[in-house]
Amino acid sequence: MGNEGATFDARALSSLLYRYEVTPSVLEELFGSSEIGEELLDGKRLPSRLEASLLGALLGVDPTVLTGAKRPSLGVSLRLGTAEIEHDLVEPVEHAMKLLAADRLTESWGFNTPVEDLSRLPVSRRLFKPKEDGRTTAVRLRAQLALDPLAPIEDLTGFVESLGCLVEYRPLPKNVHGISVPENRGNRQAWVVFINSDDYWALQRFTLAHELSHILYRDSGQVIIDRAHNSDAIPEIIADSFSRHFLLPDDALEEMLEKHGPSHGLPDVNRLVADTMLTYGISRRATVKALRDSIYPLTPSNSLLDQCENVTVASMMVSVGAGAAWSQMAEAEGRRYASPRLTEHVLAAFASNVVSLQTVADVIAEGDEEEAARQLSAAGWDLTRAAE
Repeated sequence: MGNEGATFDARALSSLLYRYEVTPSVLEELFGSSEIGEELLDGKRLPSRLEASLLGALLGVDPTVLTGAKRPSLGVSLRLGTAEIEHDLVEPVEHAMKLLAADRLTESWGFNTPVEDLSRLPVSRRLFKPKEDGRTTAVRLRAQLALDPLAPIEDLTGFVESLGCLVEYRPLPKNVHGISVPENRGNRQAWVVFINSDDYWALQRFTLAHELSHILYRDSGQVIIDRAHNSDAIPEIIADSFSRHFLLPDDALEEMLEKHGPSHGLPDVNRLVADTMLTYGISRRATVKALRDSIYPLTPSNSLLDQCENVTVASMMVSVGAGAAWSQMAEAEGRRYASPRLTEHVLAAFASNVVSLQTVADVIAEGDEEEAARQLSAAGWDLTRAAE
């Protein structure tokens, strides 16, 4: 689901000025006129171009936003309290803005890593065929990156970050699986993707691939939120189809069916589903849906697939002797993980004394400098020397 930014009007400007405690005396000194300041503070009009240039420098805001010629950025909308974001998501979105700021800062100092250029990837856009669009784009991306169609993508987080995105696992509201926040930087976009750390690991992977689809398609909105309920919006249908085919291509599904042979009962289906889930890191729901959609002759019957879904995943894994493997894969569930790429960059910049401990804390410790210092000390950093 995308959220467009609020329009900017005279009342929004007035709110911004009051929030920044810009007093009439400050405006009189800035413009040389008390009348101009009173009109702007009272929300009677928007500033002229010249006035907007002066105000923009004072507030750190794009002057074209202040004149109403351009929509406010997400950061400005958050400061105004006008961003169309549900109240339970304001905190993570504000955190995303801090990560993007840290990324911009470290990048400006030359601390960055080469990334794959996906601007030339021809995403599929066929009218009224969103599922086929998702599948085609997944196939094209695997082909462009020379990925074996039978091989699982083991380090999906590293893969998505290699495309220039920041990926963080963190607690999100119970009904939210993922959030993607874009930022325009010239002719390209930078993205932060949050995955709910409380979801089970296979669902986390499916969500991350789903968010990748939003990124590839440059889906609109200041914030893209994927909640638990199903959506019939075209971008969501495309993203679900992309995620399934990117993680589990058709060729890989057919190979699994041939490997297991005909399913004569529920134990056979459970083994097929469990093996597919553990091999390709995909959720049971997505695995069963892929099997239902398959026209391959060895595909199990819908009645057996229904029975497979009637027990918990853990019970199913235990029934086929994969309980220990499932438990091992689930060890990281519930843990918060900062973006590996941004962590590497910000620590390198901190070691070179070009970013502050607060910037490091924003990335690895939710803005808590004491916690960041504790983590760095535990990792062997000499903070006294780093501060010199």
